[in-house]
Amino acid sequence: MKINRLIPIVVSSLIITIALNAQAQNAGDPVRGIQDLVNVRGRDGEAILQKRGYRFRWAEKSDDSTYSFWTQTKTGRCISVRTEQGRYVSLVDTGTTADCDRGDKKRPQNTGNSSSRPLPDLVGARAGQAEREVRQRGYTYRRNEKVSNTSVASFWVEGNSGKCVEIVTSNGRYQNIFYVDWHHCHR
Repeated sequence: MKINRLIPIVVSSLIITIALNAQAQNAGDPVRGIQDLVNVRGRDGEAILQKRGYRFRWAEKSDDSTYSFWTQTKTGRCISVRTEQGRYVSLVDTGTTADCDRGDKKRPQNTGNSSSRPLPDLVGARAGQAEREVRQRGYTYRRNEKVSNTSVASFWVEGNSGKCVEIVTSNGRYQNIFYVDWHHCHR
């Protein structure tokens, strides 16, 4: 009879202990299912995270790293992505939604979902001539990043909106032009 009384107490205690340990282990742990994004270029990682159901919330720069915060739309779980030299270094669970809720309202936040593309008429144009046109339209050059042996990505701030624009040049011509997250222009 005494054992029958103890079983529900022991089972309840075990369930509570397991639940508390599972929560405590989440903060700072690598996020399962997206660790394949470690060492992926930030721009590519952002698109993949969005396809996998994550929504960009905000980002901040700290020393040599940029930390971006994302919410998993199905679960509401908040993750932090650390980027160094344009590549994802770690993707960890923050353990609380408060980190994603803080936000950074001082900076433009564009996750590349815009249906309109910037400068569509310049895709295919010769880079030297097109660059002059980009400047005349009010864009400010920020930096370049080598994409491959034949391609370079340049990052520009759109004058009227403050959005960050990436222009991929290959074989001397603009191949692709699109909006990217603001932190690409603010390194």
